[in-house]
Amino acid sequence: MNRTELDTLVRSLDPVERIQVRTRENTADFDGGELAAEPDGIPRMQGKYFFGDGDVHIRKHHRFAAMPVHKHDFIELNYMYSGSCEQSIGGRSVSLREGDVCLLDRNVPHSIAPLGEDDILINILLRQETIAPLFRNEAPGDGAVESFLSHALSESRRPGRFIVFRAGTGENPKLHELILSMMLEAFAPDVHSAGLLRHYVPILFIELKRVYELDLNYDPEAPIRRGAIAEALAFMEEKNGNCTLAELADRFHFHPKYMGSLLKNQTGSTFTEWIQRHRLDRAARLLKETDVGVEEVARLSGYESLGFFYRKFKARFGRTPHEYRRDS
Repeated sequence: MNRTELDTLVRSLDPVERIQVRTRENTADFDGGELAAEPDGIPRMQGKYFFGDGDVHIRKHHRFAAMPVHKHDFIELNYMYSGSCEQSIGGRSVSLREGDVCLLDRNVPHSIAPLGEDDILINILLRQETIAPLFRNEAPGDGAVESFLSHALSESRRPGRFIVFRAGTGENPKLHELILSMMLEAFAPDVHSAGLLRHYVPILFIELKRVYELDLNYDPEAPIRRGAIAEALAFMEEKNGNCTLAELADRFHFHPKYMGSLLKNQTGSTFTEWIQRHRLDRAARLLKETDVGVEEVARLSGYESLGFFYRKFKARFGRTPHEYRRDS
């Protein structure tokens, strides 16, 4: 199959679309059991219906009827091959234009408005259980894609995560060429296609990282970040600064590098800078409000080296601890 044949295929009516173009009502792909009832009333689409031939499943979203609100037990990537679409994701209105990509974690409630004849949305479905080994040996980074993967591949994570990549077709040719190659393997498979698709996935996420770094004007996680930072700062206050970045990240289910990045972005200080400032402020209060000796003040403020404490204190306050106490 070549690119022209692929384009003809995805624009032609499939069996479900032949029904939906007449009825304008959503029609099940399988036996209807793919959408399992859930206690919250939002049905969950089950991956077992899609992954019979491999770890990656690529399909066209059926046009002409609305897709009611639902969630998945797998990771989904929406690629706007042509036209545009309107979605509601986690209660937010999201518009996708040609070339855009939307990455959704498991269990994110979303619905899709009816697509027109020229609106071609491609769904790339990824099994969490089999995609995880591809990334666990990778060196972590501190960007949004790394954070998404860290949460998506963890069982203790915040739900409802998604990222939109504004990846216009003329601006990120490598990404679009890669997705087209994946579509060719999926729509005209041979014995090697399943393996190739699985190995395309890490490259796909690398290309998405490049896009997101170029386009930071859409950040659906900002409210989560602000809340997480407020809770993290409160936790550090409670611990009097006696915690490590790894401990802090583990408590709030972030990768340490990503936790550090959030702190820097929201407070203007690195984790180490915040800890140092908090410890020195505590030392200043003890010097001002108590008669505790300077060596004990240093210890209570988290400093094991008295000399190091003296240097840091004078650099912050312009006076030695003795001078600060005398002048207070």
